[in-house]
Amino acid sequence: MPSPITIIKNDELLYKATSIQDTARFLAEYLQISKYKLYDPIERGYVYNIPYYVEEDEYRFISLEEVAENRRKELEETNHKNARRIWLVPANPKEYDLERAFNSYDKIDWKRSYNYENGDILFLYVSGNIQKVRYKVEVIEGLVRDNETQNNKEFWEDEEKYEQSKEWTYTRIRLVDEVDIDDLSLSHLRQHGLKGNIQGSMKLNGELRDYIMTFFKHNLTEGYYPDEVSEDLAEGKSISVTVNAYERNPIARKLCIEYFGVQCQICELDFEKVYGKVGKDFIHVHHIIPLHEIQQDYIVDPQKDLIPVCPNCHAMLHRKENGKYLTIEQLRQRILSN
Repeated sequence: MPSPITIIKNDELLYKATSIQDTARFLAEYLQISKYKLYDPIERGYVYNIPYYVEEDEYRFISLEEVAENRRKELEETNHKNARRIWLVPANPKEYDLERAFNSYDKIDWKRSYNYENGDILFLYVSGNIQKVRYKVEVIEGLVRDNETQNNKEFWEDEEKYEQSKEWTYTRIRLVDEVDIDDLSLSHLRQHGLKGNIQGSMKLNGELRDYIMTFFKHNLTEGYYPDEVSEDLAEGKSISVTVNAYERNPIARKLCIEYFGVQCQICELDFEKVYGKVGKDFIHVHHIIPLHEIQQDYIVDPQKDLIPVCPNCHAMLHRKENGKYLTIEQLRQRILSN
């Protein structure tokens, strides 16, 4: 059954197509090029949200999420040429402190040493004294076009390299998962297909790709919910939630959940038990110390400063009674007394 695809040009609606064939036909006539050159960028566009550029113009292709998800699964299961690419990428801790960056933010900008595209997966191998694959990240913006990099300067260890980095182009990446195990050390990678050293980005396939992927099981920042929201949310109005670095600490959230589990620590709700598979691993994480009281040099303790709570309890912790917020214990006692 044909699936509709909407064409957006420079953030404005250009055309609503009835199928990928109709999309290619319209765009070929519009751009005066062969439609056969457009099928691949259209498919990668609606499946992975990869923009298509013609000179300074940006084209995006949007389909139903269910359609994109099903096609994405087909592409990756068959190793289709349009499937997302998997990379192994070196990171030098003597130049850039990747661990500190991901302890502060869920998204950072990374040197675009290859033509990374939206949806690509990068496994970051930390060299130096560590010599392990430590991070799995997803490319969310293949080419940062606004000339403003995010979360960058403060993590550079090498001043000279930082000055050089001002001339680079960047890719925006989202942290998906982080592990620290010897199984992903350089010696183990060589036992599973790696040849030589990791001196530059390389596409992963075969045994080495499958071996590395088995150790990354979480998605730390998907479906992320801000900790604090305004109490003055008027229905029908556009709102903007500003989230600071302490809310954007996915590794601390992961450690908190690993310690406490995914059950609400106030009302004991377990989403998977109540809702089934859709609720698996879902939970909010609450900052016990209010975020506005956290200073810039504060280091979050995942066991003392954070606690997993369900959205209902989370909302109650952020509502005031007689000018004061309820504590964890006060809210717990209220639930027990009802």
